[in-house]
Amino acid sequence: MLTAVVLVPLLLLSNTLAQDDTISEIQKTISVLEHRMNSAESSLKESQGNLVNALQRVAVTESKLQQAETKLVQADVKRVQLESELKGMKNTGTKNSAAIAGLLSTLQGKQTRHIAFSVGRSTSLTGTGAVIKYDKIWLNDGNGFNTGTNHFVAPVSGVYMFTYNNLYHSSKRSHVSLMMNGKKVQGSSANNLNSGFGMSGNEIQLRLQKGDSVWLELYKNDFIYSDGALYSSFNGQLIYQN
Repeated sequence: MLTAVVLVPLLLLSNTLAQDDTISEIQKTISVLEHRMNSAESSLKESQGNLVNALQRVAVTESKLQQAETKLVQADVKRVQLESELKGMKNTGTKNSAAIAGLLSTLQGKQTRHIAFSVGRSTSLTGTGAVIKYDKIWLNDGNGFNTGTNHFVAPVSGVYMFTYNNLYHSSKRSHVSLMMNGKKVQGSSANNLNSGFGMSGNEIQLRLQKGDSVWLELYKNDFIYSDGALYSSFNGQLIYQN
């Protein structure tokens, strides 16, 4: 009976010690868990801070991207404007170049066109109301004088000067007409003047279009005298182009 009495307290003491150990273990576990929780909270705060910083950097990057996109749009608009201006300049330059080339061509044409003729007749002539023919060509620059028809045909439009002279004798009438495109525009005449020979002639300036014809005619039965001295002559030259 004594033995049973002694064993009960011992058992109680053993249980108490076992409970104390369990509590100690639990407390250690709780301490470890609290430490881990504190570490986790610290890591979480740090992660949250990093996330905030990352979001801020993302916001800054997006802002810079928007600015860059705006600049790209502005640059594209400017490029289109410049391309349009360049195209306009090219068109204008082409037109100006064509105009300048045309002007230079016109000026060169006017500067280089030398048109003049001087012809003479070596024999006397009794008129038939037809064109006076010439057999001596002193000058025919520009080939305006047609030696077949004895007409001057204007190679270019412009103002021309014509002169003509003929030797007459007082015993015979001498009337010469300057014709243009079939119509008389001027003449020279000598009739029953002082005895012997004399010179008659005239000059005129005419505005001709390219292709206009000018020639001289001697009235029917009228007379002009000439010989190897070539007293009868017909002359013309371009003064300026239109």
